Amino acid sequence: MLVLLLIQFLLLMVIGLPIVFAMILSSLSVLTISSPSFLFVIPQRLLFSLDSYSLLAVPLFLLAGEVMNIGGITRRIIVFADSLVGHIKGGMCHVNIVISMVFAGVSGSSTADAAAVSSVMVPAMLEQGYDEDIAVSVTAASSTIGPIIPPSIPLIIYSSITGLSIGRLFLAGIIPGILFGLSMMVVSYIYAIKRGYPSGRRRTLKEISKNLVSVLPALAAPLVILIGIVGGIFTATEAGGVAVLYSLIVGLFYGELSLEKLRQVLIKTGKNTAIILIIIAASSVLGWILAVNQFPVMLTDFLTGISSNAHVIVFIIIAILLIVGLFIEGLAAMTILVPVLAPIIVLLGYDPIQFAMVFLLCMSIGAITPPVGLLLFVTCGVTNIPLKNVKHTIWVFALGMLVITIMIALFPPLSTFVPTFFMK
Repeated sequence: MLVLLLIQFLLLMVIGLPIVFAMILSSLSVLTISSPSFLFVIPQRLLFSLDSYSLLAVPLFLLAGEVMNIGGITRRIIVFADSLVGHIKGGMCHVNIVISMVFAGVSGSSTADAAAVSSVMVPAMLEQGYDEDIAVSVTAASSTIGPIIPPSIPLIIYSSITGLSIGRLFLAGIIPGILFGLSMMVVSYIYAIKRGYPSGRRRTLKEISKNLVSVLPALAAPLVILIGIVGGIFTATEAGGVAVLYSLIVGLFYGELSLEKLRQVLIKTGKNTAIILIIIAASSVLGWILAVNQFPVMLTDFLTGISSNAHVIVFIIIAILLIVGLFIEGLAAMTILVPVLAPIIVLLGYDPIQFAMVFLLCMSIGAITPPVGLLLFVTCGVTNIPLKNVKHTIWVFALGMLVITIMIALFPPLSTFVPTFFMK
């Protein structure tokens, strides 16, 4: 039954069927053939998987990020980032990365980051003489920071699956997110020297301070959210509501909100929320079939049969996740694999918060690597640059991200120090 399920699932994806329908149809087919009496499970799991209070945070954080984006914050972040790092060799690459690091603390969504930043930064980089492959690669790669630095929509979903503290998960993402950004800046600097990219003018302290004041209301958003969650003032779901209210206030403060913009944002948020939730619902059916057929037990026996060393098992899992990330969208992979892999990690005594970061970073790498590479497709789609023009450059950025992922897997304090310090 398991073999039939996986074969059908893979075949449906190979012929180009969207992953949601591939999951549903393969599950429906297997249940019909093997146990028709279990068909009632499909509507049951579809509804049960979404019956979660914490998942209410998803549309709220999506809405907050979109409101921030139309409220004039993106332009101010660009000016602030340019004043900080624009003078470094290959300045526009570094500005692009810093924008995503700041934007990550506002939206919590990599696709929102990729769409917002690529529409502005890629044309600007091309105008200043940067090659298409660098402009697209650095934009797609840096947008992966969106779900790592808090707030993070994927971590909210991870928390709903595992029961881990959302506050600890948010805090755990701070150092890995910064390290991801630094790795991309190193790669960009090397390319800038090799290809002779320009650097901008060094800004004075007065100019930096002026730009900081302009963007400060937006920078305070993640701080308000973190303090509220970590301090127990409100839950992650309530934090989503606070984020929406705060983003509306900031948008009104900047004077760039309008009813028409809000209408468009509400429609866009509704569509994006539907995409996320239908993936969660569809994968829950597939996950139930895997669980009933003892797939988690089989995988546990297989992995522990290879080695009893937690780090060896984690590196095997990293290799598996990187391969999975090439073909399956990160959110779907998370909802299918986390219920299977998380218990194995706990059994081995590996820190579950640390593993959550490793998992998220692996999925982030998958988000920019073809043939799926969602963020790569978003960036190319927004800028109308063919995917073939990106060449091998995106893989160099992925390699830099992999180095950081291995560091996070080997050194627990990189992901556990901050949550342990603030939430003892």
